[in-house]
Amino acid sequence: MAISRYSRPTSVAQACALLSDAPGRTALLTGGTDMAVSLRSGRDVDLMVDLKRIPELHTLGWSDEGELTIGACMTLREICESTPIRERFPALTEAAEVVGSYQIRCRATITGNLCNASPCADTIPPLLALGARIRITDPSGEREEPLDGFITHVKKTRLKPSEVVTAVIVPPPPPGSRNAFMRIQRLRGHDLALVNAAATFNPKTRAFTLAVGSVAPTPLLIPDLDDACPSGATPDEVGERLAERTLPHISPIDDVRASAEYRRDMTALLCRRLARRLMGNP
Repeated sequence: MAISRYSRPTSVAQACALLSDAPGRTALLTGGTDMAVSLRSGRDVDLMVDLKRIPELHTLGWSDEGELTIGACMTLREICESTPIRERFPALTEAAEVVGSYQIRCRATITGNLCNASPCADTIPPLLALGARIRITDPSGEREEPLDGFITHVKKTRLKPSEVVTAVIVPPPPPGSRNAFMRIQRLRGHDLALVNAAATFNPKTRAFTLAVGSVAPTPLLIPDLDDACPSGATPDEVGERLAERTLPHISPIDDVRASAEYRRDMTALLCRRLARRLMGNP
């Protein structure tokens, strides 16, 4: 492990300028929980840019329409303890609450969880299901893009070396809609998800969105769910439909924590459980 240069800018512009001028390998630091592991594993960094002194990245904002903006340095503990987030986006707080231990959540950030791009990251499925966007800043300015498609493979994203993810933006849920997160793990406590999933349901339009994790190289937003919940369908019938639409898209692996077959079975189980919970039959 070696860090050749360490810098703590006080503005996003300064951070982007540092990254743009850096000649070698760079790293961004918000919480550092995943970064610490990679450094101990032998990662070398020519320039580490610590974003924690940038005030605008420590903000949580709501628009008049109910859109949520989460600054890049907001911790998972702060997400968990926000009553408005819990009331409007329970899937997000439910996911944040199972990441690591309390001590980890006091340091880890939701943006770090996204940019680490782990297939089993717990906060990504709810953000995908909720239609989240990310705000990216580089020396030329800022832009927003959907979270869906940002992660390209295991531990890989579309973020360029001179770019910084400065915020996660969650659009307001439709009135009366519901959302939830669930996961399967080996142990109670601090284990990684064997499978995780999040869904939204609008009783008025009977529209479902569903995202799953730990069953492919990236967390997946499942397509073609427009007719997954026809009028009169029971929660069990909808759960089976969600499972049928989901399983063809996943590619789970065998590893020391679970077999691919078990992950497929648990994905179907979470589809059924989410349908029951969101349709009022937990």
